[in-house]
Amino acid sequence: MTSVDTTSRASSNASQNKPKGYPMLAAQIEKRPELAMFRRFGGLNAENLLYLQAELVLLEDELRKQQAEDHSSSVEAKAKYALNWYHLRNSRNNGDSKQLDLVHRIRETLWQYNEALIQQSRVLSYPEPDQYDLKYMQRFLHSQEHMDLCLLGPDATIWGSLSEPHSHSADLASLCPRKKEDPFSNWVVDNAITKLVRCGCSCFLRSSRADMRGIIGYEDVKVMRITYWMTSVIASLLPIGSIVILYKAHSTAARLGIIAAFNMLVSLCLSAFTNAKRVEVFAITAAFAAVQVVFVSADKS
Repeated sequence: MTSVDTTSRASSNASQNKPKGYPMLAAQIEKRPELAMFRRFGGLNAENLLYLQAELVLLEDELRKQQAEDHSSSVEAKAKYALNWYHLRNSRNNGDSKQLDLVHRIRETLWQYNEALIQQSRVLSYPEPDQYDLKYMQRFLHSQEHMDLCLLGPDATIWGSLSEPHSHSADLASLCPRKKEDPFSNWVVDNAITKLVRCGCSCFLRSSRADMRGIIGYEDVKVMRITYWMTSVIASLLPIGSIVILYKAHSTAARLGIIAAFNMLVSLCLSAFTNAKRVEVFAITAAFAAVQVVFVSADKS
């Protein structure tokens, strides 16, 4: 969904239901989940893992030394710690719980380490927020009507500001990122909807209710459908266009130039209108070139 400021056309009485600050911001994130962008705190998470790792290394070294000492002990029960869990579990009753205490400490620290490792892996997998959503967040936070200067703590600058849009934290992560389409569709959505609304063509778009700032969200489904039709037409015209032009050309040099030009055009279209990988671009371009070469060979014969 793309959001456009239409405050003059919509009431903002809903803002009175939430106090300024965190409650109002949380309500906005609830309404638009793509605004759920928070810091990863990658440095702190990495430090925590490093500390836990260092602690485990020391505990492991202590455990190995204690195991060797107990195993070579003349006391029969100690010598059996490595052979029978029963003796190690009841070692506290004999007043010798060094190895058992180390095992318990390692178990607790290892659980913390594994949990932190898994959580950090998941946090690092979250993508960066979309620039459009980040700009929307900046506009919302610095709206003089509702949110301006409401967040007064050090966290007020996490998302940047309108005057310094690139001053946001570098480690922002989006919990519900906007679905990534092909570059062409993304560009059209980011630019077309706003211009359509400003030109008075919002009747062609599906809108949502105004939020607490009087901002109405417009669905980008129709725009996406139009871009799909456009790319389908282009995909159909490229092979036909190349064959027609090759048919009109008679010299070999001209036909080779036409094949090269259309190959470049196909690769550019694949990069702009699809999410094709590099290997797919190479494969499709090679197949397209082969079709043109076959046509030229058949025409000559």
